[in-house]
Amino acid sequence: RVLFRSTKMTEEQLYKRYNEIRSENVEVGFVDGDIITGKLDSFTSGVNNEPDEASIYVGEYELYASEIVEIREI
Repeated sequence: RVLFRSTKMTEEQLYKRYNEIRSENVEVGFVDGDIITGKLDSFTSGVNNEPDEASIYVGEYELYASEIVEIREI
């Protein structure tokens, strides 16, 4: 089954989606087709995450905007 769109997120899209989510638990789809589920913890902008790009934390994992294609509430 196809769960996610196919283009990676920009920092702006990631920030917007992070702020739209009202559930603690999310399912994140990646560019390579993998999926992770867990508790959405925080967003870090690219400016505050140098030398890395914008990211979110899901559980103990830092997930970068360029790796993510979609975030769904579960």
